[in-house]
Amino acid sequence: MPPTTHRRKITQKELKAPDELTTLVDSARDFLVNNLNQVLISAGVVALVGAIVIGVYYYERHRDNLAAAQFYSAITALNGGKNKDAEAQFKQLADDEPGRRLGRLSRFYLASAYIADGDLPNARDSLVAFLAEERDPLFRSLALTNLAVVYERMAEWTKAASAYQQAAADPGPEQVRAELGVARMLAKSGDKQGAIAAYRSFLNAHPFAQQRQDVVESLALLGAPADIPPPPSASAGPQPVVIH
Repeated sequence: MPPTTHRRKITQKELKAPDELTTLVDSARDFLVNNLNQVLISAGVVALVGAIVIGVYYYERHRDNLAAAQFYSAITALNGGKNKDAEAQFKQLADDEPGRRLGRLSRFYLASAYIADGDLPNARDSLVAFLAEERDPLFRSLALTNLAVVYERMAEWTKAASAYQQAAADPGPEQVRAELGVARMLAKSGDKQGAIAAYRSFLNAHPFAQQRQDVVESLALLGAPADIPPPPSASAGPQPVVIH
């Protein structure tokens, strides 16, 4: 005999109750209707922010292109010996775009134009302003060397020696020139013993330097004893490392 099957009777209330999916869809529809203005405003804000970001990006790229074109024009004028034109263009770019890399570099090249034109005070001020913000070691070394040259031409020996010394502190293309500049400024300022020590230090650090003979002659003019050691023989080669 088959087992008896008990059937649950569905009530009228359950028949009228909406299922879960229908309830969820209805709730979402009600929320959208009740908050339609807020949803539209939020969507509009997102779209507006996106448009602003895109607009700012292309505007900045446009300004970059304009700055690059102006910088190239100023460099061309400087290389062509048109110092006044170069000065005007570099100064305008530096003033208009102080936050851009080319705007900051313009102060360095503006100083070069001033130096070429013999305007030492403006060259000094431009280099000082450039060094106050520049962090790149190469450009700092170049700028410090140029500043030292400006001070030297203005006969400000102490300031020139300080600038040369700062330039010599970092390895780079101007290091040898800066080291010699320090010794030369010490001699011009009357510190003969300091100059002799600086020249001797240079010979020890750069025994094969092209400037060796000039340094030997400078030491002779300063009355240094003639005990300058000859440069080490290039044929000797590196010495072996002895491990004890």
